[in-house]
Amino acid sequence: MRPDQVSLGGWCHLDAAFAVELMASVGFDWCCLDMQHGTIRTPEIVGLLQAVRARAGTALVRVPGGDPHLVGAVLDAGADGIVVPQVSSVEQARAAVAACRYAPHGTRSWGPLTAKLAGPRPEPAELGAARCYVMVEDGAGVSNVADIAAVPGLAGVIVGPADLALDLFGSPYLTSDPGTVEAVAPVVAACRANDIAAGVFCGTGNVGLWRSAGFSMLAVESDSALLLSAARRALAEARAVLADRLPDHREHAR
Repeated sequence: MRPDQVSLGGWCHLDAAFAVELMASVGFDWCCLDMQHGTIRTPEIVGLLQAVRARAGTALVRVPGGDPHLVGAVLDAGADGIVVPQVSSVEQARAAVAACRYAPHGTRSWGPLTAKLAGPRPEPAELGAARCYVMVEDGAGVSNVADIAAVPGLAGVIVGPADLALDLFGSPYLTSDPGTVEAVAPVVAACRANDIAAGVFCGTGNVGLWRSAGFSMLAVESDSALLLSAARRALAEARAVLADRLPDHREHAR
């Protein structure tokens, strides 16, 4: 996938294989399993990655931080790429890439868990090419993004607009505010200059906004948000129908 090619991703918070497979089945270009803010933990990773693979999907995993041991374990489990959150400096970005690469280019330990299923002698060069994305989520990260995006081996920089808005403006609910969108212009410019993907978590209704801002790697929405909004909408519609047809339905239900 070229850095400038538009891709749409689904975000997975739920530690249920069927929920992950459901997300992967609708045609997202990639799915990201969220170990930072979701309910997913290390014991479930292999099965959830298999759920994405069952639908021929590309599987990324957002780890809770840059712990190289966890990054290696998730890649050994079969992830196509890693997303490291809250990267504010070039040193953090270099460490994230190093955790995804084998010696002499990185610090990842050799232990191809699921790769052995495809053959007895997995190649380090192939497994060591796993995609590494870092998330810029504060003002310091935006200030340093020119150097961050230039780190060799980085596949892209993803903006976390909620944390960024919280840092810059004191509220995580200003993700689509013009000030937030304007603040991340340096991220798009830095990614273009280094021919890597510029990504962002969009949220429902904001894909067009962020695409117009120059981002190409677009996380559309999370499974938990989609389930919650669909459940609320279905309940509201059901109540509206009953209110029209049977105004005293609550009395009848008692």
